Amino acid sequence: MSTATIQKLKKEIKKELLEEFILPILEQAKDLEGEYREEFVKEILKAAKEKPRYKYSSKNFLKLAA
Repeated sequence: MSTATIQKLKKEIKKELLEEFILPILEQAKDLEGEYREEFVKEILKAAKEKPRYKYSSKNFLKLAA
């Protein structure tokens, strides 16, 4: 068997492995509820880095939440 034939077979086997085994596993690994929008994630991460505006206490929680 020539080197070119072996290389071609290797390439076909890799492609088949990806299509038959790896891609279906990755598709199942996705979040069942869907993916978050990129803008939303950036906004939340930015807000998490900021200094808190309020200090939580059980007495004034309902006032802050309303």
